[in-house]
Amino acid sequence: MKLQNKILLITGWGVGVEPLQSLKLHLEKKGFETQLINIFNVLDRNFQAQLDLVAEVDVVIGWSLGGQLATQLVDIFYQQTGQTKTLITLASNPCFVANDNWQTAMPTDVFSQFKASFLQNLQATLKRFYYLITLGSSQAKQDWLNMQNISNPPPYDVLLQGLEMLEHLNLVDNLKNYSGPQLHLFAEQDGVIPCKIVENFKDIATKNMSYKLLKDATHAFPYLQVERTIEEICQFLTIHQQS
Repeated sequence: MKLQNKILLITGWGVGVEPLQSLKLHLEKKGFETQLINIFNVLDRNFQAQLDLVAEVDVVIGWSLGGQLATQLVDIFYQQTGQTKTLITLASNPCFVANDNWQTAMPTDVFSQFKASFLQNLQATLKRFYYLITLGSSQAKQDWLNMQNISNPPPYDVLLQGLEMLEHLNLVDNLKNYSGPQLHLFAEQDGVIPCKIVENFKDIATKNMSYKLLKDATHAFPYLQVERTIEEICQFLTIHQQS
């Protein structure tokens, strides 16, 4: 059986690629050829370069907004080619802002306030965002400071596009209908995505889909708990290759 040894790794909103460099290095130590990329705009459908990258890999992994972008990529690639890729999302909500059909998400008024804050004061909003994604860790203040130091957010226009994607993307049906192998990891202490999201996943789960709630983990677990994240990824890929 062909080994899945090429990975495309997509970072999340507001942090840049630096926080996932350690995860990338650990994946490479495990024998996976890994390419790490920043967020990009899928709303205007002008992302052929990223689709070309999908063609060259076996697994697409995304953190937070990156998980939604990963979902969009593998789904469109499947529609175009009939080929499935393994999809893994880390602390990612297929529908980030709540609606009548998907309640375990950020309330619309909370998101609107966050977006308004971003438009008014970018730096203060990023600082608060880093606080939210590290909140709940055993050393939250230090992790918050470390996240501020290591993050290298993309330009303003890319961040604004990212907020537009978080506001409008609803990929619940895409996950339900995608026939490739899927793993979705969530965090018990997530300050951005309600941990009750796992209850929604019971309703959309297919035979190809696995999902898990990580105890004592925050939204930033791909950065704060790298070895644990690697263990979950490798365990899933090993099982999938044997099946």
